Amino acid sequence: MKRTFLIFTLLMGLSVLSSVAYAVERLVVADSPTLLTGLVSIAMQKGYFAEQGLEVEIKDYKTGDDATRAMFDGTADIATVAETAFVFDSFREKDFSLFATIGSWDNEVKIVARTDRNINSIADLHGKIVGTHPKISVHYFLSQALLKYGLTMRDITPVFKKAGELPTALEAGEIDAFSLREPFIGDAILRLKGRVKVFEEPGLYWKSFSLVARNKTLTARTDALQRFLRGLNRAEILVREQPGVAAAILAARLNSTQEKIAADLGQVKLRLGLEQRLIYVLENVATWALDENLLTAKTMPNYLHLINTEALRKVKPNSVTIIK
Repeated sequence: MKRTFLIFTLLMGLSVLSSVAYAVERLVVADSPTLLTGLVSIAMQKGYFAEQGLEVEIKDYKTGDDATRAMFDGTADIATVAETAFVFDSFREKDFSLFATIGSWDNEVKIVARTDRNINSIADLHGKIVGTHPKISVHYFLSQALLKYGLTMRDITPVFKKAGELPTALEAGEIDAFSLREPFIGDAILRLKGRVKVFEEPGLYWKSFSLVARNKTLTARTDALQRFLRGLNRAEILVREQPGVAAAILAARLNSTQEKIAADLGQVKLRLGLEQRLIYVLENVATWALDENLLTAKTMPNYLHLINTEALRKVKPNSVTIIK
């Protein structure tokens, strides 16, 4: 009896210790809700951040560029951003770093065209009015898709609007097509009652979403950021081991169907990492931006200097393959 009571007491003591192991810290995350930032949504919904002693607030923004603006002005501690917006920030901001990639996909961005504008392939965009959100991944994808079919941005009439405005513009007939991602593609399909064609180019552009923070945050809040990454790692395991549960969470988050999200999760890589491939993509995007005269700068940054591997090496060392 005494032995049983002693074991019970020890177990209760361990339980109490585990519950007070972390001092609660608050982190504000500026998120651009997309399937590629799904680990953040899952970790939040499942309470994985709270388990790490974090009080996390997620603020939603339409694009990664908007999210990073919030991070730079101090509204958020962390931002989720695609590599294109990160590249443009790298030419105008110095006091920040990318510290983990959380999702990647080679078929996220697509081109949507009206069925009444005689567009049967991407090659038919020649001479058409095509919308996109400027200087982010959807702009880069449009440029690369045109090149694949022997065209350039000068062969179309580009219209640059915020992503949320483009489905309305397509419905109104102001543009013939646009280059975007979900949920804007689905919005256009609903608005035009299916009278659209969606063109995919899997493999053309391997897009990724990453986490960025100011360097002072990375230095001063190392412990909190490692806890945050541990919460995301739990979410990654859930995606791998219980994809149905993950699909249900993300369908609710993205206002989609569980069936569609489940199908997309078969292609998407929701995982923590810092792969050497990221440097190659960043340099390609920077070269494109310079060639298209989208920047006043003429010299490409050294992206190895804008990537901080320390936090992720502590949490998931085998996922870091970047050589510094």
